[in-house]
Amino acid sequence: MFLLHAGHAVSWSAWHIEPTVVAGAVVVVGLYIQSLLQARPTPPAWRIACFSLGSLAIFLALSSPLDAAADRLLSMHMLQHVVLTTIGPPLVLLGLAPSQLQVLLRPGLVNRLARVLTNPVFAAALFIINMWFWHVPSVYDRALTDLPVHVIMHLAFMATGLIFWWPVIQPLPQLSRLGEGARLLYLFVSGFPMGLLALLLIASGSAVYGYYEVAPRLWGISPLIDQQIAGIIMGALGEAAAFIAITFLFFRFLDHEEPVSVLSPAEEPERVLGDSASVR
Repeated sequence: MFLLHAGHAVSWSAWHIEPTVVAGAVVVVGLYIQSLLQARPTPPAWRIACFSLGSLAIFLALSSPLDAAADRLLSMHMLQHVVLTTIGPPLVLLGLAPSQLQVLLRPGLVNRLARVLTNPVFAAALFIINMWFWHVPSVYDRALTDLPVHVIMHLAFMATGLIFWWPVIQPLPQLSRLGEGARLLYLFVSGFPMGLLALLLIASGSAVYGYYEVAPRLWGISPLIDQQIAGIIMGALGEAAAFIAITFLFFRFLDHEEPVSVLSPAEEPERVLGDSASVR
């Protein structure tokens, strides 16, 4: 199979609704609604809005014309990956209230696993390794020509995106009690490897991925220019998301506000990044 979505034209009407994507969306939304009904206190409306926006962004990345364009241009594929790792996940986490996640604190395997996954050192390392692994040319080309591998890649991006952003958002502070200063350091240090990967794509004098050298072109963009745009998208959008979080945390750090361990139903969105009780 050369192009995973070769049958889908690239236009504003090029929507394709994959059964697995729809099924996954239904399961996730269903679980979220169930947790909302059971949560006490009831999460505020802004959280529901954040979760809805994050879930919608991920769904659009996988079902909109962007997915069809990703088979023709590396830059479009990179945009899709940024949505799956850097835009959708933090919005989804912002949509989760502590009252919906208390099950993770129950003693047992789930609690132990959650504490390992949300450890900032583990979360950052996993995210960086996963991103670099999938951008190895042989692995990346395989993912573009093998549907099961392609699906695994997207699932890995979404999962590691959620894990990476957890220490920053801290929807359940008891699992990762980190203060503004530590989260600033977390974002600052983890940004270097990702910036280097983006720089390699921009600075390369030849196309890194053979797949895109022979794939049908869009808009007359050459493989090399397409690759440079992809690097800019990875660097610019990734750094933009980190910059927003860093700026927010920096001002909170300067304010030296009192830590918050339990969020109230009337909490404001701007307090979410300040629930922790200690500094990394």
